[in-house]
Amino acid sequence: MKQTLLIAGGSGVVGRQIAELFAERNPAVRLLIAGRSADKAQAIAARLPNAAGLKLDVLANDPLADVGEHVDGIVVAVNDHHDRLLLAALQRAIPLADIARWTARLDDARTLTQKHGRSPVVLASGWMAGAVATTIASMLGGARARHVDIDILFGMADKSGPDSVLGFVNMHQPFAIHDHGVERMVRSLSDGRLRHFPSGNSARVRRFSTPDQQSLVLAGIADGAAVRMAFDSPVAMAAFVALVRSGLWGLIPAALRQSLLYNPGDGAAHQLVITAELDDKSLHATMHDRLGQTHMTAAGAVTQSERLLGLRGRVHPPAGISYPESAADVVADTLSLKEMGVEMTRSGPGG
Repeated sequence: MKQTLLIAGGSGVVGRQIAELFAERNPAVRLLIAGRSADKAQAIAARLPNAAGLKLDVLANDPLADVGEHVDGIVVAVNDHHDRLLLAALQRAIPLADIARWTARLDDARTLTQKHGRSPVVLASGWMAGAVATTIASMLGGARARHVDIDILFGMADKSGPDSVLGFVNMHQPFAIHDHGVERMVRSLSDGRLRHFPSGNSARVRRFSTPDQQSLVLAGIADGAAVRMAFDSPVAMAAFVALVRSGLWGLIPAALRQSLLYNPGDGAAHQLVITAELDDKSLHATMHDRLGQTHMTAAGAVTQSERLLGLRGRVHPPAGISYPESAADVVADTLSLKEMGVEMTRSGPGG
């Protein structure tokens, strides 16, 4: 039977790329491009095989009430501020993958899912829609790491959607991490260290909060995880660090903080370095997407969409909450990411 995937936020910067990549890989699947503007969604759908565009408002009491078609899976590429889309999917037992839910809102999704349903809900809002976490799980091959470090170089000229900067808005607030099995609080932009990246660039990366630091531990992949980032502009990074450390950043209204951060460019490569510590060795990997962070995010979302629908031989996610890195066939994510243009290298004993 023909399946249908609904992309909420499908007319946005990332959502459009999800639709294009997914349609190229799975042309027989019906695509519903859903966004705030029906005209914009329909214009995107018109360029794709077997697709339709429609209006979807995540702030409506029941965002799925007027969809008008059977839906087999939903990928959420827009911030579901009040969990109304999640609740609507749970009530209809529609499998869902959310790539736009920041760390502070993971508990909301877990609580709602436990209360209202047991259909699959994949929390895939880790860095690049879980692409990084699945790469870590794949490189470990079933082993559990004592600690994982993810170091990111953030291209200031890269394309991005408005939700992409939400993780930086509250940089003045401390956050919890697991450090070799022990939970502790850390300051944002602390613990700086120099990191060399695949392009040859070097930068001093500093701590910031991402869902990976929870999900890698909850999924049993690692006892602890740390994510650090740097802007590829040393001047911009130094100014940002100064604002946060002085306390001035927290005094600026949140909406203004987001507008100051959101200044997308025409595109830049996205790159990161992964280090995993095991009891007897360290493993290393790099990821490099020449088409930028929105493309890597879209590629990660496509792998989770294919999981939801069991496409290309993928194993369906279990009922209830799960994470991309806990997939039974996580190696397939890495292979799919490579097929979509994400470059990877690995090194280390036995690797």
